[in-house]
Amino acid sequence: MQELQDGKCAICDRSPLSAEGAKRSLSVDHDHHTGVIRGLLCHSFNVGIGNFRDDPTILERAVEY
Repeated sequence: MQELQDGKCAICDRSPLSAEGAKRSLSVDHDHHTGVIRGLLCHSFNVGIGNFRDDPTILERAVEY
């Protein structure tokens, strides 16, 4: 999966770096209901998706906002 995504986040398409510029690991994103792995995300987007509780309706409301 890391190779398929070229070592980049599936959402922002960037290599994850720390504040100091050191390379960081990608998080394995998965559906919390089914356990199915969706892809690799940087920390910011992995947490962001979690904050939307995997709910497309909430995410759509945020986009409209």
